[in-house]
Amino acid sequence: MLKDILNKLIDLWNDRHYRIGEWASLHIAASGTLTGAVDLGGHFAYLQVVLPTITSAQLELQVSKEFDGTYQDLGQDALTAGSTGAFNDTWLLGGWRFIKVKSSVAQTAAELIEVRGITY
Repeated sequence: MLKDILNKLIDLWNDRHYRIGEWASLHIAASGTLTGAVDLGGHFAYLQVVLPTITSAQLELQVSKEFDGTYQDLGQDALTAGSTGAFNDTWLLGGWRFIKVKSSVAQTAAELIEVRGITY
C-alpha cells in the first residue's frame, strides 16, 4: 500500500514538472499569412516548432484564451527572425493552449508547420 502511494506521488510529480504533448499540424495556405487554430491539449511552458522551407518571412506566434477566441501576438520570445525556415526551434509559450502562427509575408506555396507543447 505504501509503495502504491509513493508511485502515485512520483507520477503526479512527473506529470506536473515534465510533460510532452502530441505533435499538431499548422497549415498556411498558398498566398496566405496565417494558420488555423490548434489546441495543444494542455498548457505548456514551451513550444517545439518544426519549420519547413518557406518564402523568406518572420514567423510569429499568436495565442488566445479560447479556441474560437480573439488571437493576439504573443511577443518577442515567440518569433523567428526573417528567414527561409528549414530548421527546428523552441519558443517560449508561457502556458498558452490555443495557438496560431502568423507569417510577415504571404507564402508562395502551402506550408505545413509542426508543433508540440513541452514542459520540463
